[in-house]
Amino acid sequence: MRGRSISLLLIATLASSVFARAHDAPVYTVSVENTVSVEISPTGNVSVTVSRLGNRDAPNNADYRCGPKLGKCPVGTCCSGAGFCGTSKAHCRSPDCKIDYGRCDAHKTPLGPPTKDIPRPHLGEVPYGPREIRSCAVPGTVALTFDDGPTRYTGDLLDLLDKYDAKATFFITGINNGKGAIDDLSLPWASLIERMDSSGHQIASHTWSHEDLSLITPSQRAEQIGKNEAALRNILGYFPTYMRPPYSSCSPDSQCGKELGKLGYHIILYDIDTGDYKYDSPDLIQRSKDNFDRQLFGSDPRTKSWLVIAHDAHEQTVHNLTEHMLKAIHDQGYRTTTVGDCLRDPRALWYRKDTRMPSHKKKPKKHSSADPKKPISWDGSCGKNYTCLGSRFGFCCDSTNSCGNTTRHCGHGCQKDAGYCSMEAPFNGDAWNPKVGPKKGHKSDADPGYRNIGTAAATSLLLALLVAMLLYG
Repeated sequence: MRGRSISLLLIATLASSVFARAHDAPVYTVSVENTVSVEISPTGNVSVTVSRLGNRDAPNNADYRCGPKLGKCPVGTCCSGAGFCGTSKAHCRSPDCKIDYGRCDAHKTPLGPPTKDIPRPHLGEVPYGPREIRSCAVPGTVALTFDDGPTRYTGDLLDLLDKYDAKATFFITGINNGKGAIDDLSLPWASLIERMDSSGHQIASHTWSHEDLSLITPSQRAEQIGKNEAALRNILGYFPTYMRPPYSSCSPDSQCGKELGKLGYHIILYDIDTGDYKYDSPDLIQRSKDNFDRQLFGSDPRTKSWLVIAHDAHEQTVHNLTEHMLKAIHDQGYRTTTVGDCLRDPRALWYRKDTRMPSHKKKPKKHSSADPKKPISWDGSCGKNYTCLGSRFGFCCDSTNSCGNTTRHCGHGCQKDAGYCSMEAPFNGDAWNPKVGPKKGHKSDADPGYRNIGTAAATSLLLALLVAMLLYG
């Protein structure tokens, strides 16, 4: 009867995959004799885990919960915002994913050398951190700013700004909300950022994965800044000197502002908060319009200026609120501008260049051991005759002679004479930065010998287990 009970339990677990496929559910794990567990992810993938669970650990870790007082996930899995371990996009997307308790999108690292050694002199008249800037300095200007992008709505926003011949500032986040890395050239984000730049908009930083800078460690803050710098450098050839902390959170107690000042950043806040992130529906977005109008209407453009915060991650902001703001700005006698311009900061001071590694849209310089005489790949192929350095398809040439930015392209088998290669650090593909993970020798509470088996193989194995249990249980 015991074997039959276990079999029924396994059947119930398999049935739960139907629910998991259709819902954003946590990973479900069933332990058999505390040695074998079956995991079914929210995407329906099945894996078998061989674990050594002690009696003390089994009751608390059978379903791989994670977080404060619960501990870390098994190596290679993510701790979701709800405190479950898994590998789906829902588990790993930042900033929800708990960066101290498992793998997260935040742990991915952009391609190329780090930016930490680039000189960061304080130039110009605009204050650097820890001072926070909350308003513009040029009367008659309104600096529209958009956080959290680029997203699927950003292209429409750029079209709208072009229609009104308006300029704005985009505070870019590198890898938030499961969108993938901005410098992954298989995604649309890099081309959108290039379009922002070529259209005269200002590009600023909103960190790599939108973590609260007041709540993380100094080293984690440095990573949040440095990784976004590297990703933007990979796209443009330079990175910003302007940034806005996620959630506008940079508390004095955390020393966040001082650290950002040392890194050479102007910390930009706002004096009009549209609150658009709270009102992203046709029925509610009027509240954001009212928030904007309440400040703008009745003010005198001869003496007043405004710094506005909104978010291009929200549909109603792009398709409704922004045009309302653009019309109101014109009707009230103001003009739109960038943050840098409204602070009278020369454009040459908005960015810092990194001459060590070119953006993919420019002619590459010699880097690594790649042959600088090879022409840049125009169709994604590489190897003997073409290099990936400077290619729009990615910097690395894999063993199959194709350009890309993923671990498959840049890691084992990468062709050093036809692009950039790195065997030490992962980049914007599917790798996890081991420097952020468990220390050498660390074992999770469950100490799993984790073995992922393909869905078909796992299903076959489970069916065999079920038959054996029914026959011999």
